[in-house]
Amino acid sequence: MLLLTACGPRPRSLEQELDSLAATLPEARIGIAVRTPDGETIARQDTLLPLLSVFKFPLALAVLDKAAAEGTPLTTPVEVGPEWLDPDTYSPLRDSLPATGGGVTLGELLHYSTSLSDNIACDRLLAYVGGPDAVDRYVRERAGIEGFRIAATERTMHLDPANQRINVARPSAVCALFARFLEGGLLIPEHEALLRQLLEGATTGANKLRAGLPEGVVLGHKTGSSDRTPEGLRIADNDAGYVVLPDGRRYCVTILVTDSPADDAANAAVIAAISKRIYEHFTENQ
Repeated sequence: MLLLTACGPRPRSLEQELDSLAATLPEARIGIAVRTPDGETIARQDTLLPLLSVFKFPLALAVLDKAAAEGTPLTTPVEVGPEWLDPDTYSPLRDSLPATGGGVTLGELLHYSTSLSDNIACDRLLAYVGGPDAVDRYVRERAGIEGFRIAATERTMHLDPANQRINVARPSAVCALFARFLEGGLLIPEHEALLRQLLEGATTGANKLRAGLPEGVVLGHKTGSSDRTPEGLRIADNDAGYVVLPDGRRYCVTILVTDSPADDAANAAVIAAISKRIYEHFTENQ
């Protein structure tokens, strides 16, 4: 009996299980990275992939860093004039303003951009920090993370679907940035607490990472999704962030679904299934 048990099949590794789940969308490229509670990184298809609105997380970091460095209160009003109010982009902010625009506080712009994934708020914040290049520099020089390339505004990305491939990152780099944020020290405590609140209060992607987690589990995350190409490919369907386990440990996860011909529900279902398996892995191995 002991011999038979010893010769039985070995349990599959988490890497193998992630590969199997990703293979359920065989025509898509799916980049996956996990930063474990012990600080190790597991990554599959760890190449530069389109971020879409996931890049609003490093933008929020850069905005809060600049505001603290310059002593600018988040209650400071920022003018959002009619020249910002593009009609053909996702923007609850635009829908809340008159056609002539109006004043919005810096903190409100962060809420719209980070929690609601508002594209106009994002571009107004990009102008505040000095453009996409300033965010790119922040990630490399201030956060010390390589593997990002941020060079386009939301307005630029919406001019042509091909432009939605400009802002890219390795899944492992996205996890590394979330992990660096969780370590503390990038932001002043007040701003760190605010950004956690904004990430944990995100209203987008209920069918992605969130759908794979039990009710009540803390998830801080940023989603991203693209247009489809003329051939019907979804350039990106993404979700990335951190999860707080019941015992207080944390892990970071990034799932970037790229060039998928599947419908949105199928893309989200794969992200949810991967999220579920990662959570189970860490709760089974406490």
